[in-house]
Amino acid sequence: MNDTDTSGGKAGFTGLLAAAITPFNAAGRLDASKIRKQYELFVESGVDGVFLCGTAGEGHSLSCSERRTVLDAWVGVSEGQYPVIAHVGHASIRDAVRLAEHAAKAGAWAIAAMGPIYYKPQTLEELVEYLAAIAAGAPDLPFYFYDAPDFNGVRFPTEQLLEWGRLRIPTLRGAKFTSTDLRTYARCQRLDPPFNMLIGYEETWMPAITLGARGAIGVTFNFAAPVYRRIYQAMEVGDIASAREEHAKALELNVVLERYGVVRASKAIMALMGVDCGDVRLPLRPFHAREMKELHELVRGLDVFARPLGTPADL
Repeated sequence: MNDTDTSGGKAGFTGLLAAAITPFNAAGRLDASKIRKQYELFVESGVDGVFLCGTAGEGHSLSCSERRTVLDAWVGVSEGQYPVIAHVGHASIRDAVRLAEHAAKAGAWAIAAMGPIYYKPQTLEELVEYLAAIAAGAPDLPFYFYDAPDFNGVRFPTEQLLEWGRLRIPTLRGAKFTSTDLRTYARCQRLDPPFNMLIGYEETWMPAITLGARGAIGVTFNFAAPVYRRIYQAMEVGDIASAREEHAKALELNVVLERYGVVRASKAIMALMGVDCGDVRLPLRPFHAREMKELHELVRGLDVFARPLGTPADL
């Protein structure tokens, strides 16, 4: 499903890229040794690549050293043959540039950065200059704007950011569009030359396909990629009824995850699937045994998962 152009050309990334969960041990420390099991699960379930250290990966709760270790581990277990996009955004522009430089040396296929999470740009020009400085840290890698206004409050018309950005950022190839605003997504898809617009909210995958979406980045792809692949396959052959049926299953899963907090619950489901990635870091709240039992009851009958789920008693 992935026709990724590794040279950073216009084709860009396609298919399903997991917003990879970052694994911790029982003490809450990074445990990169668990990444091999994640990689094996992704290959088995048809995940086409990974997006590292974004929201789902608790990137802003990791040190720069930890983020470098995560990237090194993913490139290492896949021997550089698996598409890896490294999120390098940081509150410190100097650290963001250093992370970009490391991504280029480590073997990432592309880098991405969201807008600043605290000091906000007042104009579109300021945002473009901020992103251009980060992209310059890895001048030979494709650069993606991580558009996540609901998370960082940076709100400018995405299509304008892309049009202005291409004048200042030679490596700009597209965006991780983490928004439900499909009107804006449609406008971005009409830009010429085209950009590689990767859907960032799984809930919009089916309708976005009608607007030309061919790639998505999502946390639920960690463990539920098959249902999203079935949506795409049904849409490709014009089987709208089947696509709607599969889309409804995916939405039911997302409703459950949101009840507990998506990142928290996603780590819990990974544990039930036999790939224990530990708990979340503060300020996110650890998942408790009672919640695990409730979650298992709510999701065990869903036809969405890459592997059969175990039970809380197995953990």
